[in-house]
Amino acid sequence: MANTLNTTTDLEARFQTALQHARGAAPGSGDYKKAVEHLEYILSVDNRGGEQALIDRVCFLLGSLLDDFPENATRAIAVYRRGLEADPLFAPGHNNLGVLLMQNGQILSALGEFKIAIHLEPDYMLPYGNLARLLFHHMSSTQMEREYASITEEFGVRAPGILARLSLELIDLGRAQVYESLYTHGHRIKNLMGLSGSRMRRAIRNLPHTDGLDDLKDIAHEQEHIYNQWVAYLRSMKQDTMNPALVDVPQIIAKMTHKLSARSGTKELTFAAEPHVPQVKADAGMLSEAVTNLTLNAIEAVEDNGVVTVQVGADTERSSVYIEVEDNGPGIPENLQTRIFDPGFSTREQGNGYGLSICSRIAAAHRGTLRVISRPGAGAVFRIDLPVDFEVSTTQQDSIGLQHSVPDTSRDPIAEEFIQ
Repeated sequence: MANTLNTTTDLEARFQTALQHARGAAPGSGDYKKAVEHLEYILSVDNRGGEQALIDRVCFLLGSLLDDFPENATRAIAVYRRGLEADPLFAPGHNNLGVLLMQNGQILSALGEFKIAIHLEPDYMLPYGNLARLLFHHMSSTQMEREYASITEEFGVRAPGILARLSLELIDLGRAQVYESLYTHGHRIKNLMGLSGSRMRRAIRNLPHTDGLDDLKDIAHEQEHIYNQWVAYLRSMKQDTMNPALVDVPQIIAKMTHKLSARSGTKELTFAAEPHVPQVKADAGMLSEAVTNLTLNAIEAVEDNGVVTVQVGADTERSSVYIEVEDNGPGIPENLQTRIFDPGFSTREQGNGYGLSICSRIAAAHRGTLRVISRPGAGAVFRIDLPVDFEVSTTQQDSIGLQHSVPDTSRDPIAEEFIQ
């Protein structure tokens, strides 16, 4: 009895040590390797008939570390399967296993894992995106038709909602593919426009003043304006490289709001945050840019003495951190609300139509969403939801808690992380 107790205590201590090393560890770093070593040791003891209570937590944490490297895929698959034997109802485990199987060409097995995850957690969004990627990149239209029929049969009364979400994911993938193609060719056009504009301005500087020089200057000015519009259009299609880190969202947004207060004039700009908002993995600069754009839009929308409120909080149902920018302006007509995020669309004469599109891309790059709620005459609320990924719970049980995420439109399948 004493030996069993000592073994349990030792393994629990090792698990806690592994958690400490894994938190914030870069893949392949010293802390990463130490976490893997401790977790592998616990599994080796279990292989000898030792402690069983930790097996699911150990496997899911170890799997999420191993799947960072393609060369560890076979081992990660085995570890996830072992964890799911201990806890077959853990939807994120099925999602992550499906990602690995799809990456290793086991398409049908991956499809099954994604559908199990959706069965277990219908509101858990990552499996929808991953299943859409599987259908989009690995199945013909005939095969997709059969799979839709299969989902209709398997999910019964829930099938319409499942298929609706899946269809939206497929639409996003198709749109992303078009944007990627446009961006590739558009980038070449941008370079050519920049080169021609530079040469035109150089020629203007070197030419003597003639009657036609003013006309040439007007052409150069128009060319520069179109060039800037094109750069903004391309940026709305593809986000810059992210540098994510764990960030305190209320702190970032409070600082941004304070800076903008000087530009609000007679309009009131306020900030509020709920207590104990969890950190999220984000690019602080991009996030600040998106909320800055939304806030400036709101300030411009309200009349003198109007009010703009920026709020940050935690949505426990969505397992997300939200940022809301609310104004008491004239609101947005319902027939325009589905178009305002389209690149180039603007309701203002001086607007270029790319600000909201860029904000939407920034949210999507963080696997988040940007939504608007508005009624004419009742103001508008723009809301960004940022997912809190898998994180290790700080409760006494030290369980690995499920944090729901939201769709991403990249080509690669998305696996959850158990450690931030």
